[in-house]
Amino acid sequence: MNIRLITRQIERTQDIVEHAQRRAVFACDRFAALVQDIDIRMSDINGPRGGTGIACLARLRLVSGGGVVVESVGVSPEDSITITMSRLANRLRRLASRHQDHR
Repeated sequence: MNIRLITRQIERTQDIVEHAQRRAVFACDRFAALVQDIDIRMSDINGPRGGTGIACLARLRLVSGGGVVVESVGVSPEDSITITMSRLANRLRRLASRHQDHR
């Protein structure tokens, strides 16, 4: 599973990169066989004005060819990553459950 972190108007620190990778692996670990790669995009929605608004969008590509997109906004980069990865894990759980139901 490949994990890419793309940041806009946010300082890309090693702590943020490690946090994103750790949370992505934790969210997708049970479903690793289904996941091809994950793109995580973060941007400061307030721009140069300042303020606390970090948007995070995760786009996950499945081995089967489909995809999942989840988005959230948090007060810090770490917060937005945590919320987004939690939502992603929930979506993957539902997707896997539906997949099991249709067998």
